[in-house]
Amino acid sequence: MKPIKSSLPITGYWDTRQGGRPENQDSCGFIDTELGFIALVCDGMGGGPAGQLASSIAVQKIVEYIVNAPQDITRMEALKNAIEYAHKAIIEKGKENPKFQGMGTTVTALLINKQSAIVAHVGDSRIYQFRRGRKIFRSADHSMVAELVRNGTLTEEQARLSSQSNIITRALGGQAEQLAEAYELPYEKGDRFMLCTDGIWGMLPEKELIRKTAKTASLSGAVDATVIEVDEIGRKNGNSHDNLTMALIETKQDSILKEKMSKRTILILCAMAAILLISLIANALLASKLLGDNSQSQEIELLNHQIEQKDKQIADLQGQVQKLNHDVANSKQETADAMKDAADAKMDAAKQKEAAAQKAKEEAEKKAQEAKDAAERAKKSAEQAQKAASDAARIRETIIASLTKASTLKEGTERQTLRRNVVNNLKMLSKMDNKNKTIYHEIIQRLSDRIATSNSDQAKGHYNALISKLKNIK
Repeated sequence: MKPIKSSLPITGYWDTRQGGRPENQDSCGFIDTELGFIALVCDGMGGGPAGQLASSIAVQKIVEYIVNAPQDITRMEALKNAIEYAHKAIIEKGKENPKFQGMGTTVTALLINKQSAIVAHVGDSRIYQFRRGRKIFRSADHSMVAELVRNGTLTEEQARLSSQSNIITRALGGQAEQLAEAYELPYEKGDRFMLCTDGIWGMLPEKELIRKTAKTASLSGAVDATVIEVDEIGRKNGNSHDNLTMALIETKQDSILKEKMSKRTILILCAMAAILLISLIANALLASKLLGDNSQSQEIELLNHQIEQKDKQIADLQGQVQKLNHDVANSKQETADAMKDAADAKMDAAKQKEAAAQKAKEEAEKKAQEAKDAAERAKKSAEQAQKAASDAARIRETIIASLTKASTLKEGTERQTLRRNVVNNLKMLSKMDNKNKTIYHEIIQRLSDRIATSNSDQAKGHYNALISKLKNIK
């Protein structure tokens, strides 16, 4: 285990071990740059020296690009470009020497400064962010089993224990057209970032891994205990376990970038929602039309209760108006038996009460009409939303039919036309159904993957996974 040193207010430790393999193909890199402190963990693949070469090239080229990055690009762009730069370098090295062809590597990267943390990854090496002992971020693996987890076919634990867990869908040096996923994350004092290969996370259930790395008070103790236990588990299970590498970094102050929505903002929004009762009623009616599960039935019952309370308030106001009118009548009767001067004074008071009563009555009637108008608008909005939902469902069925047919065809004009039609329909859906917009954009991206144009057995599974995503939309 070795310490991680930086001029920034962070501290950390890292360790790497060979496990039960003939050699260690993992590589790490840690260095301060003008753009911030960069940490890299890579897991090479390719057999023989190729895997170790690929991971070391990745570390070298990413650091090289970050150190010499143009000044007119963002840190996010710099990190993505650096990973692309390393990807091309690995491919070129394979072209120079046939024995290195096909080598590749995963990468997980952290570029952190006082502003924020930029994280990026390719493959199934992971980066976690922990806060007060809990996971608040984890990168999404680019692997076959991860896709099955995302479409609901496997659980996280089933995927971890699967014999196919090492089949990745993206790698530096591979053929994927899309490489790094990158995010900008705010952090707080005491947050921990963990970068690790699958040799670490694949050996422990995630709850156990988080307990060791996020809840252990000592940072060095967390690293040491984790790698020792993983290595021990591997030896007890035949000593054929993978290389294992991890880096654990802790921040010593808050980032300048803050969370997009604080608890205070949420409380203010809740207060505004309570004040704007009419908007709440309209939104609740709309939501009840779009969603038909049991929880929505409960929301409808709650809404009806709120409407009944509102009606009661209106009835109370009307009762007050009647009482005021009754008081006015009594005042008029009393003035008839009084002296003229007293009668005039009481008459003035009665007129004032009558005016107040009339005003209260008009306000009550106005509120009642506003509530009625709001209900009508909500009903109309719900009908429009229901029609939009029906149209979206019909388009999804059309897309599913096209994808089903495409999965049975060889690559050619007909299959290309089907994909093009599906993309156009998905773009139309993303405008109609904002709730599932992210899923539609993800499917559009997946249709541009190389596997979608191949004639392999994996292509059929690729299309079936996309169909499953669409069928799971409520």
